[in-house]
Amino acid sequence: MAYFGTEKHEIKFRSFGLVSNMTIRFWFKLIGVLAILVLTNPDVLNNLPTLLARKQFGTLIPFVGIWVVTILALATISFHPRLVARVFWGLIVAGSTSLIWGYYQASHSQMSVLDAISFWNARHEAGRAADFYNQHILHAKILFAALFIFFIAPVPAFGPNIRRSLVWATALPIIPMLMIGAVFWFKNGVTYMTMPSQFSAVPIASLVAYKQATQTSVIRHDVSWKPVAKSPTRNIIFMVDESVRSEYIDLKPNNPYTPKFAALADKFVNFGPAASGGNCSNYANGLLRFGASREDIVGSTASNPTLFQYAKKAGFRTVFIDAQAGSFALGNMLQNFMTLKEKSNIDGFYLIRNVKADMADRELINIVAKELQSSQPVFIYANKNGSHFPYDHAYPSSEAKFHPTMTETGIDTQAARIASYRNAIAWSVDDFMKIFFGTADLSSTTMVYTSDHGQMLQAGKLTHCMVDNPDPRTGIVPLMVYSSDPATRARLETGAKLSVGKASHFQIAPTLYELMGYSRTDIAKNYDESLFDGTTHKPEMTTGDVFGVFGAQPNETLIPLTENLLETDPTQFTKTSQSETKVIQ
Repeated sequence: MAYFGTEKHEIKFRSFGLVSNMTIRFWFKLIGVLAILVLTNPDVLNNLPTLLARKQFGTLIPFVGIWVVTILALATISFHPRLVARVFWGLIVAGSTSLIWGYYQASHSQMSVLDAISFWNARHEAGRAADFYNQHILHAKILFAALFIFFIAPVPAFGPNIRRSLVWATALPIIPMLMIGAVFWFKNGVTYMTMPSQFSAVPIASLVAYKQATQTSVIRHDVSWKPVAKSPTRNIIFMVDESVRSEYIDLKPNNPYTPKFAALADKFVNFGPAASGGNCSNYANGLLRFGASREDIVGSTASNPTLFQYAKKAGFRTVFIDAQAGSFALGNMLQNFMTLKEKSNIDGFYLIRNVKADMADRELINIVAKELQSSQPVFIYANKNGSHFPYDHAYPSSEAKFHPTMTETGIDTQAARIASYRNAIAWSVDDFMKIFFGTADLSSTTMVYTSDHGQMLQAGKLTHCMVDNPDPRTGIVPLMVYSSDPATRARLETGAKLSVGKASHFQIAPTLYELMGYSRTDIAKNYDESLFDGTTHKPEMTTGDVFGVFGAQPNETLIPLTENLLETDPTQFTKTSQSETKVIQ
């Protein structure tokens, strides 16, 4: 039998002509290394011919170099004669591979530093994400265990020269990590070439930690404008829903999906499907609160005064309501890039906690209704819990109208996702709007309603938050405005006609400023669009480096608002009354 670190071995079953333990271990390890590389880096074989065809030798040479060193490093770990070295590197490589591979399986894109920064900023949502993506996480755990067992498995008993060389090469895996880190650094946090999953997690995590530690504090400008007119509306509500995609709000009378909202449709000026600013909650809300301008996305996002600063200078009582705060565990209870400085400009700060997620928006209604009774004009920024995944947590199980849900099937299928998502929309949007309009006094109010981002409902994939080549469905959101002031409504109707197929989040901030009483002349210095004036811009969504962390401009993705991107819905209905539907399973 074979002994670790010695040349002693015996040939078992020699009389049957079978190979030695040493040979079996050698081929097991060698084939295993190749299999790990191929199976956990699915796009790498496509990158090489692409680079050759395009003659991109400046990219090809370092790309090949990284993979050559990766193969040598992985072989060194696999065949290392010392168990402690195999355990140490095995844990790192198994962890990195399972993390990067798991992300790829969920998103079908390579993890970048910007992806990791986004997830870090939304780390308080880890519990919800773990619940929704439990199948992917389970597969990643299985992969981690299998890889770790592979690396610590017995190795062939090489001769002293080979053993000595392997010991000398113990630190070799550091080299591909440094090379991958350099690529991400010079490519502004994103690379379109497949980096080895075995060694990518450490450099990505290191760059995230470095950027978080060295990033300078944002210094926002004071409001330089002066209000020049009385606001046409006493109160302003900016209601930002969560994960609501506009196609899943049906405004046809007596439809089976959102009939209660449809009954209220004439109260709104509907700008139709709109493009969100970003497809991740933190970036989308940040772009909205900071009044990002397409003329200078990075500069405006990083230094603009917040909406609360503008409202406060215009004489409004400022209110912020976070109906997602129940997911917070520790920290200062701030999310979506809100800082303590921004909070200091908020008069009424509400975190809805200690209630079930499916009831958080009901509590939000009560807070809004109370604040609208203030003796002072009020500006309210309300973050709803909405249809946040896991979708089946966004509504009471007794209110399920569409089946089978993800909870009922126990697996992630497109049909189950759609059923669960429709239930979430029915409760958190359809029922919500009926209760909201029946509870709050909106007689002197203008309300802008939208969602932070859309959703992609294909089974087994990320619902949103992709940086590289995002699915356009993740950027499709509703955009509607209610106003009790007839003149304001008339102007909005004109703007809606000028925004058909082009509406976006970037039109909201200048609209709010004008509603607060700021002059059109001042607003026009930074914005060339609004919900009053329409837009000539393409409906584009930003992803990536919106704060200029790496000194780059964010990616822009065209959102085809005039195309039908609605998934095939397998659910059938029979109508039992004008307000009730029954699902046929």
